[in-house]
Amino acid sequence: MEITEYDMRLNFAKNLAYLRNSQKRPLSQRTLARVLRLSPYAINNYESCRAAPTAYAVYQVAAYFGVSMEKLLTTTII
Repeated sequence: MEITEYDMRLNFAKNLAYLRNSQKRPLSQRTLARVLRLSPYAINNYESCRAAPTAYAVYQVAAYFGVSMEKLLTTTII
């Protein structure tokens, strides 16, 4: 199965929102941004699929939530 760049952006957007909100205590975009050392603006743009995440952002999210980078980009975790 071939996956497009848009598909990867969409998967990342859905997965980021899901992971952020599925915690015992859901994280705000601002809190997650502070923890990951990213801007709140970037988190918002990634979740709304308005911007493609940088490799650094994908790595930070994957490491924080204990999910592989490949899974974040190629599947829907929900």
